[in-house]
Amino acid sequence: MKVKTLLLLAGLMIAGSGLAMADQHPVPPSVIQKLPPQQQQCRACHQQTTPKVYEQWAHSKHAIANVRCFQCHGTLGNFHKTPPIKKCMACHYQEVVTMQKKKPGFKCWDCHEAHIFEFHGNGVKNIKSAKDFNPQQY
Repeated sequence: MKVKTLLLLAGLMIAGSGLAMADQHPVPPSVIQKLPPQQQQCRACHQQTTPKVYEQWAHSKHAIANVRCFQCHGTLGNFHKTPPIKKCMACHYQEVVTMQKKKPGFKCWDCHEAHIFEFHGNGVKNIKSAKDFNPQQY
């Protein structure tokens, strides 16, 4: 069943890639909605189709802080392949404002690799759990 679903999705991505707008998901929402609920989750496909991206995110500060794909990329109805900067502002308002003052038009991922967002200093290498993300909370 998994193999058939993945083949279906891969075929639709290839067939629909020329038709889809640059910032839309390559698989139409109507196709994804017909899948069983557990296969509609981003990771159901992305662990197979883009494992490097999924692994980068899975070991990032965002994943540890429970920031999921839809919080940046939206849902099926309002999906953005490249998230609008306002999505970052929901959690990182001051950082975005400071960045825009120093370098207007810049995006977070102009300096920080998307899905990893390794920060200055130790970055995510020393993070093992949510407690390491913000030890003052625990």
